[in-house]
Amino acid sequence: MPPSVRRFASARLLAVLVACAAGCGDPESYYRNDAASGGGAAGASGFGGATGTAGAGPGDAAGSGVAGGALGDAGATGVAGSSGGTAGAGAAGSIGGTAGAIGVAGSSGGGAGAVGAAGAVGTAGATGGAGRAGTAGAPGTAGAPGTAGATGSAGASGAAGAGGATVVTGACAGKVHAAATVIDTFEDGALTNWYEYKDSTTNATLNALAIVSPGAASTNKALHLSGSAFTGFGAGAGDMILCTETSAFQGITFWAKGTSGTSNNIALQVAIPATQATADGGDCASSCFDHPSKKVTLTTAWQQYHVLFSDLAQAGFGAPAKYAGIVMALNWVSTEGPNVDFQIDEISYY
Repeated sequence: MPPSVRRFASARLLAVLVACAAGCGDPESYYRNDAASGGGAAGASGFGGATGTAGAGPGDAAGSGVAGGALGDAGATGVAGSSGGTAGAGAAGSIGGTAGAIGVAGSSGGGAGAVGAAGAVGTAGATGGAGRAGTAGAPGTAGAPGTAGATGSAGASGAAGAGGATVVTGACAGKVHAAATVIDTFEDGALTNWYEYKDSTTNATLNALAIVSPGAASTNKALHLSGSAFTGFGAGAGDMILCTETSAFQGITFWAKGTSGTSNNIALQVAIPATQATADGGDCASSCFDHPSKKVTLTTAWQQYHVLFSDLAQAGFGAPAKYAGIVMALNWVSTEGPNVDFQIDEISYY
C-alpha cells in the first residue's frame, strides 16, 4: 500500500490500542471489521481528509463499520475532510471512519441532513363569476295632469272687533262720520270750514286767510296766514271737521313753509271733544283749548311734515285729555310773535 496509507493504518491501530486499554475486544478483530467495511462515510475526525481520495468501491451502509470517531485523535489534530463521503458512497480515504456521531469533534462534522422539500403551493381558488345584471324596469307612465281647482271667492270683510270701535258719547254721540284720506289741497280755491283766530293783543293785525300761488310739491295753490304785533301766542288757522272718526290712520301729513316769529315754530293742534269748548261743538266747559299738539319748525322752502297721533301732547293748562280717535278740528298755530307768516298745503291722513 502507499506510504500515506501505511501511516494512517499505523496511527489507526495505535488509536485502537489506546482506546481499548481499559478492556475492549480484540484489536485484530476490530481492525478487520473496519477494513472490511471498504470505507464508510467520512468521520468528523477522520485523518487526512484533505488528501484522501473518495473510495472507488461502494462502502457499506453507514453504521456497518466500527464507529471511527471513537478511535480518532482529538479534533485539534484531525484534518477536516473537505469532502466527507456520503452515506454508503465511500468515505474520503480508503479507510475513513463512519459518520460523525462517534468521531471526535473535527472542525467539520458529518454531512448535514437533507433539507426537506418545500410543500407544493396550493392552487388559488377560481374567481367567482360576476352576477348577471338585472333587467331595467320599464319606465312608469306619467300620470294625467290634475285639473286646477276652482278659484275661491274672496272672503267677506270681517266686521270690526268689538273692542276696536270708538265709543262715542257726549257732543258727538250719533254724529260721527268717517274721515276721507285727503283733508284739503286748496286747488279748488275754496275755504269751506276754514277759519283764522288770534291772541288777545289789542293792536295786533291779523289778515284774513288767503289762497296763494304756487302751492307745494308743484301744485298751484296753498293756504296763507299772516299778521303782526302779537304779544301772546300769535295767531292760527283751523279747519272745523266736527266728530270725524280718524282711528283708521296713524297721523297727519302736510307741506309748509314760513317766516313767522324768530324761530319759525308752529304747532299742529288736534282738537278733541274733551278739549273743544261746548260753544264750538265739544264737551269742554272750562279751561278749554288745551288741545293735544306737536310743534314743528318751518323753513323758507316747502317741506313735508308727518305728525303721529301718538306723538300729540297737551301744553298742560287745561284738564288732562288724550286723543281717542275722534277729531273736532285741526289747527296750525304760531307759538310766538310778534309776527305770523306761513303757508300750508297738501294736507292728508296717513
